[in-house]
Amino acid sequence: MLNTARPLTNTDTYFHLRFGHEFLHGWSLRHPGSVSSFATADWVPTQWLSEIVMAKTEDRFGLSGVAWLSGLLEVLLFLGVYAAARVRAEPLVAMPVTAISLFAMQSGLSMRPQVISYLMTALVVAAWLRTLDDHRVRWWLVPLVWLWAMLHGMWPIALMVGALATVGLALDRTHRPVVLRSAAVTAACAAAAAVTPVGPALYGAVLAVGSRRAYFSEWLPPDWISWPSAGFAVLLAATLAGLWRRRENPWTETLLIVLAGVFAAYSERTVPVGAAMLAPLAAGPLQALFGRRTPLRSREVRAVVAAAVLALVALAVAVPRTADDPLAVPRWADPALGTLPTGTKVLDDWSLGGYLMWRYPRLDLMMHGYGDTFTTAELDRNTGLLLLSPGWQRDLRASGARVALLRPMSRLAYELTGQEGWSVVHRSESLMMLRAPADWRSPAPAVAQLGGSVG
Repeated sequence: MLNTARPLTNTDTYFHLRFGHEFLHGWSLRHPGSVSSFATADWVPTQWLSEIVMAKTEDRFGLSGVAWLSGLLEVLLFLGVYAAARVRAEPLVAMPVTAISLFAMQSGLSMRPQVISYLMTALVVAAWLRTLDDHRVRWWLVPLVWLWAMLHGMWPIALMVGALATVGLALDRTHRPVVLRSAAVTAACAAAAAVTPVGPALYGAVLAVGSRRAYFSEWLPPDWISWPSAGFAVLLAATLAGLWRRRENPWTETLLIVLAGVFAAYSERTVPVGAAMLAPLAAGPLQALFGRRTPLRSREVRAVVAAAVLALVALAVAVPRTADDPLAVPRWADPALGTLPTGTKVLDDWSLGGYLMWRYPRLDLMMHGYGDTFTTAELDRNTGLLLLSPGWQRDLRASGARVALLRPMSRLAYELTGQEGWSVVHRSESLMMLRAPADWRSPAPAVAQLGGSVG
């Protein structure tokens, strides 16, 4: 909670706010626009409902309200993970499992819609484990996935978990009608995702993510010596120890534990997904080391809920004083950028783009972190500029950008000022504004150079 009582430092938060405002002011869900002429992909929104809620919260309560919303999501995540573990284990087991799971998720805990996916993942896994225990399918998973598909793009996790759980139930020799109903629930969940306001195109948006993962560090393989990965490894080791001590282990549990490991190994972004899955999966085997689970009593429920409400009240009191200000910019930034003509094309730092598009919506920024809106060619262009790949000068000249907002120590800023003749208009420790020389022109088209077209 202390983390959410601070200013919103994740720059991705701000592009979600900007997109939410665009949806509130005319963007179509099936054919949204773009906030930049440099991002021209035909894209489909996968988290539009979350973004609209964020934007409405900002309109009503300012950034402090958005910070409180972030705290609310994290409290709900705690309650959901704890409940998923508590159903299978007593508090002595469920609480440390929850704590380690949340620790392993810390790289993804910020005011971004992905936190909702962590919560949904824990609930979906817990639901299928309950089906394993009592052979009753949970049809409420269908509306849950329908809602999830409007909140964040990781909703296919529910389909993977459901399909794997169905296979596990069959291998565990569960009654055939239960297996068939389980398959029907998973199929219904898949159909539900196709009937959101976005429509069946949502499936194409999910598949498109894979073509862009190489451009974003959070989609690269995780660093296994990082604290979040270490937390997941500890929880996985404890789970495997519990499985080893238990005489019989259902296939359903085993397959889902494997899937959690696959998610954790796939990318840094999905380590929290693996941790959310593992919390309810670890609780059962670990509880077997302690004997029978103590039943859940109303006194415990009241205590946990009261603590959560108290935390949210304290956060509501704190955030107007601690989290209402946006990220600081140099004193020269607002007057200098505010006087640029609307639509000015600006070469900006990729990591700053989300914040800059929110703070200076009149500018036409070249880069930001909402990768869905860029084609792969445009992402190649952006990457090439930052890495100074061969041809980067040609791409920059062709872009029409004659103003740059970059970090002072970046390679691109050094090359522009040192070799390309760009002048420093303003400079501070965190940001510098550059302007192209008067003779900086776009390259002549190749056709004109050849004197005409061929054929």
